[in-house]
Amino acid sequence: MPLDQARVDAALETPKLEAVKIAAAKIEHPLIKPLVIDGRDGFSPDEIAVMTVIVSPQLRALRDQRGVAHAQVLQAGILPNPQLSYALDRPHGNDDPTLIDAKTLGLSWDVTSLLAHHDLVKAAKASAASLDLQIAWQEWQAAQDTRLRSFRLLSLERQLPLAREIENDLADSLALNRKAVELGHKTSTDLTAASEAWRQAQNNRFALEQSITEERLALNLALGLPADHPLRLKPAADFTEPLTTTETTVATLLQGLEKRRLDLVALTLGYQSQEAGLRAAVLAQFPKIGLSLAIARDTSNVKTRGYGVTIDLPLFDRNQGQVAIGKATRQQLFDEYVARVAEARSEVVQISSNLANTQAQLRAVNVSLPELEHWISSFEKALETHNADLMAYRDARGILASQRMEQCKLQQELLELGVALEIATGRPLLNRSQTN
Repeated sequence: MPLDQARVDAALETPKLEAVKIAAAKIEHPLIKPLVIDGRDGFSPDEIAVMTVIVSPQLRALRDQRGVAHAQVLQAGILPNPQLSYALDRPHGNDDPTLIDAKTLGLSWDVTSLLAHHDLVKAAKASAASLDLQIAWQEWQAAQDTRLRSFRLLSLERQLPLAREIENDLADSLALNRKAVELGHKTSTDLTAASEAWRQAQNNRFALEQSITEERLALNLALGLPADHPLRLKPAADFTEPLTTTETTVATLLQGLEKRRLDLVALTLGYQSQEAGLRAAVLAQFPKIGLSLAIARDTSNVKTRGYGVTIDLPLFDRNQGQVAIGKATRQQLFDEYVARVAEARSEVVQISSNLANTQAQLRAVNVSLPELEHWISSFEKALETHNADLMAYRDARGILASQRMEQCKLQQELLELGVALEIATGRPLLNRSQTN
């Protein structure tokens, strides 16, 4: 299996969409459900998430670890081979014609390997199961990351026209200020402020365009697509409904957290593997016992059959080092599990609190938008009768566009917090019917 350019190029080829569709409909995952991918009008964030799990080069490399774990299970179940010995002694330097060649045939086996065999197999199987869940957890996080990037990209694309509108209005306002300065109606200070506002709006638009490019590149990389591939996303009909974050809901989210989060369940299996490994190390303290059978014939043609038992004398090596390592590793896993549980619970509470604050901010913005829209409508009617200042009208339009951008940002933040809460709780929470 040579590592050459041809094989690398073949592995980097863009996956066939039909094959991805079939795999997405048959996916087996504890948290990600099978999904029918259409793809004709672009891909939804949920479709992007499932496709990432199927085609991501990083996840494909991660899944290769399963082969190693299964090989370790196979190795743990293999008992040591028996030993077959043969010896030949030929008479030399004597004149006795009755002497013949002496032969010895022996068979021996270390029976103490049976003591720890069950625990070694149990440890290997638990370790393999733990690895499976760790990989599933990484797949879940990768899917959530690309899903989040898809939501973020859709939000940025909704903000970009508003940013351009603000920039254009401030550019017009800057032109009007220049004329007003020439006519003596405005001062240079007013012109400088208008110029700075336009420059800031332009920088905001540049930043949005750069963010859109970065998110697209990240999605293409996760999907194993070329960097310049034009990935199409389905426009979200609406953002997901805000999640309730009452104390009762937080308590519900925390209930059974340790059994839902795959990384915590994986740590539990890892702890079980270490428990079995420690038990095997303790059993290995039992002195090694070897049984042997021998058939021999000496030079006088006397034939014998012998049986033997060999026992190690545990004067120095009583496997105490492996037992100490097993105890220390088990304690490390226990403390790591406790720390991860505490971190997960803290994350759920913190994200829930942030969700409540973001929802309050979003409600305030939603309430202010109709008033601003009515204000703009009044300005437009006044302009038709030349009873309003054009500059004031453009400033009002800028305020409305800024509030709409703020609404998009808060909706995006709400979605990001929702995805973060899904990861922290280990279960899907968002209303996908509204995010597709």
